[in-house]
Amino acid sequence: MKAKSRRSTHCSNCESQLDESFNFCPVCGQSNTTNNITFGILISEFIDNYLGLDSKIAHSLGPFLFSPGKLTNRFQDGKIKHFIHPVRLYLVLSVFYFFVISYLLSFDLRDLGNDDFDVPATAKIEDLMNDSDINSIPDSLKISFVADSLRENFKEIKSFDILYDSLISAYGKEITNQRVQFNAFDLLKSNDEPYIEKAHRLARDRSLTNDAFIDSISNGDSDINLFSKSRNDHAKAQIRKIFVNDQGFKGFLLGNLPLMMFILIPLFAGVLKLIYVRRKHLYIKHIVHALHVHSFAYLMYGISLLIIFKLMEDTALRWITAGFFFILVSTYVYISFLNVYKQGWFKTLIKFNIVGFIYSIFLQIFFYFALFISFWYY
Repeated sequence: MKAKSRRSTHCSNCESQLDESFNFCPVCGQSNTTNNITFGILISEFIDNYLGLDSKIAHSLGPFLFSPGKLTNRFQDGKIKHFIHPVRLYLVLSVFYFFVISYLLSFDLRDLGNDDFDVPATAKIEDLMNDSDINSIPDSLKISFVADSLRENFKEIKSFDILYDSLISAYGKEITNQRVQFNAFDLLKSNDEPYIEKAHRLARDRSLTNDAFIDSISNGDSDINLFSKSRNDHAKAQIRKIFVNDQGFKGFLLGNLPLMMFILIPLFAGVLKLIYVRRKHLYIKHIVHALHVHSFAYLMYGISLLIIFKLMEDTALRWITAGFFFILVSTYVYISFLNVYKQGWFKTLIKFNIVGFIYSIFLQIFFYFALFISFWYY
């Protein structure tokens, strides 16, 4: 049998005076009961307050997905408590979108900023090849010495025949004709080494200075002119640091992009204010509209990335899917312009394209700015 709720004469949350007939506090909305908090109440409060999975979702989901601009108009009409707050909606869906990107890039955001990143196996081989004593012995003995050292350092490798077959599979049979070299990372490497792979191995070569590393990847030109030696040295160190741990840099950049996009919201709203300056709309209306259209874009593009990179293999089909979602988002935004600003389709189409062009310029500028900030402070 369900326990009978006991009423109180004061609110346990805000201490306001209550009549025992009140089911809820008229000041803060707290339930008027002196019963102990149950596990069900705890879970319910968590869902309502932190995940927002209450009646607001039922009211918001349909208009948000299928009636572009309706949420903006309702919010502007004063129905603030009836729907999900636009800032909350934006934050939730931006987290979803950037989580999808980080998931597809296959790195753990918990490791961002870890300066000690290194590949253990690579470091062991590098130490072995940088041993000065090796250079004084014949090549045949070098090969034997390397094999013994590999067996000692990599006990998990049970059969070097399997390792040999793996190298053939990865690099081709030409690797068997390659002489064993001991300068930096050149052990068992193909003659056609890609530039990026070369930069990665040289960046991890502890015997190279930053200037020597830049020379090696830039055909002897290590000059970087940033107006001062300290800035030049810092830039060279950062370039090398990125090649040592490019995945970490991608994660660091990705961590800065949500803030960049959030800063773009008021700029996007400012463009709308200028384009619709004669309509006398309040700036806050453009802010709310910008939050809603960006939220929809995050949701659709996040879903599209998962479909394209997890469910599809055919390149042509991927491009078709990407094009479909781009057209879908663009159409949604255009219809939202029609519903929010109440102008004809042709005039709205012109303004929609002008806004899109200006926004794309802002997007590029902010992305390169975020890229520079991430590079300099990584």
